[in-house]
Amino acid sequence: MSQSEPERSHADSPLHLVFVPFLERSHFAPLAAKAASSAAAGAEHEVAATTTAAIVTTAHFAALAPASVPVHAAPLRCPGGYEDFSLLPDDASAAPTFFAAAEAALAPALTAAIRAHHHGGGGGRPVAVVSDAVLYWAPRVARDCGVPHVTFHTIGAFAAAAMVALHLYRPEVHTDRFAVPGGFPRPVTIHRAQVNEEALAHLPLFRAAEAQSCAVVFNSVAALDADFAAYYRSQLPGTPKEVFLVGPTVSPSPLAVASGGTERDPILQWLDGRDEGSVVYVCFGSTCSLGETQLRELATGLRASGRPFVWVVSTTPRGDGGCAEREARASSNGMVVAGRWAPQAEILAHRAVGGFVTHCGWNSVLEAVSAGVPLATWPLRAEQFLNELFLVEVLRVGVRVRESDLEAVVPADAVVRAVGRLMGDDQQDEEVLAARKARSRELGAAARAAVAEGGSSSGDWARLVYELKAFHGRHNDPQTYK
Repeated sequence: MSQSEPERSHADSPLHLVFVPFLERSHFAPLAAKAASSAAAGAEHEVAATTTAAIVTTAHFAALAPASVPVHAAPLRCPGGYEDFSLLPDDASAAPTFFAAAEAALAPALTAAIRAHHHGGGGGRPVAVVSDAVLYWAPRVARDCGVPHVTFHTIGAFAAAAMVALHLYRPEVHTDRFAVPGGFPRPVTIHRAQVNEEALAHLPLFRAAEAQSCAVVFNSVAALDADFAAYYRSQLPGTPKEVFLVGPTVSPSPLAVASGGTERDPILQWLDGRDEGSVVYVCFGSTCSLGETQLRELATGLRASGRPFVWVVSTTPRGDGGCAEREARASSNGMVVAGRWAPQAEILAHRAVGGFVTHCGWNSVLEAVSAGVPLATWPLRAEQFLNELFLVEVLRVGVRVRESDLEAVVPADAVVRAVGRLMGDDQQDEEVLAARKARSRELGAAARAAVAEGGSSSGDWARLVYELKAFHGRHNDPQTYK
């Protein structure tokens, strides 16, 4: 049968992708980066020529969006004036109120963004929605507008799969440690204190929304997460759907964008003068803060380790503030960067950096793995404890900073021991250290290859775009393009 005129026009038209990130900086960055690569004209990968992109967000986050991507900005009316979920107070009502305000702002803006390009009944350009997994209302909006929806996970497939296994199969346990159940791909054990009970309580809502999507995407890499993505797919509710691994997404440097790429950050200049693999990089993300007592112990431990270090303190410490930073800055071995953005991906890729002390946020994990840098794991909240488990027991590229008592302050001597195990000292088994470094380099090469032309992540994204384009012109249920 010959192709009809509407079908030919859809096949020839670029697919317009409307990205809807959650209103939290760590969630916003990977979706915004993917939107930028989808919108890039004349990009390296052929798929870029077949897509355009826009972002639906608030005015606050519009300022963080890539300049190359059009933004539909909606006013957020949240009690207390909060704009970023990570900055909410520890109040039981704060999160539900913020989610409700986000939906009230973004859902109408998403509808308008879709209808600006897609007029229903096969008219207009082909459109698809790609939204954060926690925006449970977005699949319904896409369905009401007659366009397909894709769920985008900003965490790794291992953590997401472990959460699902715990939700569906966790037995009544009376011990502190127990195996992740449900036929999990790897035999791993978890401590009860590391289970994010709040996230598990909301998982049924998110899974019900995901059942309305036509596909699932993870910001991860097949070399890391293929087995866990397959497990996650096997546990999905509703119509069977594909799971795509399209990471790691790479956010452009704000400094490079502002300066046209001509300025070199002072941190990188400082690293230029250090020996290869000699520097410990320390950062706990843009939203995780440590108390003043903990900051003092960390500063003392870094100084006592005898290793040159770069310590980025992104948030104001809890307590009287400032003392630990001043102490560490006084060390001839250390550089402390407080209260400003730092080019983390470039720092990790610098030849002088040999290890990373991290809170195990997924964006940081991906940047370290992509750079081939081993990690000392120090999770603080949410799925970070699962990411630690993944790094230490599955990928074997990490060492734990603390082994027990998750609520206690980590003393300086524990920091010294962790840095020693990470970087190598007289107590470290040379074969274990060499194997960890080799494994880190191997995974780094695989992660970089995945996003290159012909790589697994590039191929998954191209396949997803092809399937989404194929949906248009057929009057199918937006849940599935099969």
